[in-house]
Amino acid sequence: MAKIGIIGLGALGTAMAECLLAAGHAVVGFNRTPQKATALAPRGLQPVDSAAAACTADIVFSVLLDDAAARAVLWENDPFEGTAAVHVSVSTIGIPVVRDLAQRHAARGQAFVSAPVFGRPDNVRDGSAVIAVGGAAAAIDRCRAALACCGQVAEVGTDPGTANAIKMAGNFLMASAVQSLREALELADAAGGERQQFVDIVTTALFPTSFYQRFGEVLAAQGSDAPAINPFANSARLIARTSRELSVPTPLADALAAALDRPLT
Repeated sequence: MAKIGIIGLGALGTAMAECLLAAGHAVVGFNRTPQKATALAPRGLQPVDSAAAACTADIVFSVLLDDAAARAVLWENDPFEGTAAVHVSVSTIGIPVVRDLAQRHAARGQAFVSAPVFGRPDNVRDGSAVIAVGGAAAAIDRCRAALACCGQVAEVGTDPGTANAIKMAGNFLMASAVQSLREALELADAAGGERQQFVDIVTTALFPTSFYQRFGEVLAAQGSDAPAINPFANSARLIARTSRELSVPTPLADALAAALDRPLT
């Protein structure tokens, strides 16, 4: 079994740590809020006090919130300097950040893989998540078994940035679904329809999926005067920015990002 380091023990990082521990791997973990690492110690995780200490492992997963967190943790103190670990970035971060990481590792002869996860922490725990994996074949082979503990491995190419583009595109679909559900509910409500009944009809006749059922019920319960909070808003903004960087016209993504940034009236 491999020794695995995890940098970032939020909800997703914790779920991954639990899966890897259950599979028999030795896991060391670092989180900027130390309590999240120590909370897993009874399950077998060894907390460490720096990202560099986590990078002494054979495989290191970075599970960080966004571009800013990735730069703060992975750039400031350069935790991978002098290590032989393969770095697996699980974070949903921008393509330029991913490609900067890939170039830095390549210059040192280090292996790097991007592997953003499609699924919630519960999907990771039960193995039903899908992981979009981009990187050199040899690097993927080194971490394939560890990734397979957490879900289905879907190789998407040798460019790590491709994996993040696919994850952002998927999150854009989810952001669009939440926003369209909200607007459809407002229309049905304004016309005298009952909110939960509308959700029941739509999720039976049109979209019989757990995603629509879960978010439909949440939005139905909120009522028409609830704040318009979209949990995928950051991803919508990120895909709009990425489409401009790649010179790909995405008018719907642009409109969604603008709508989510518009102040409530």
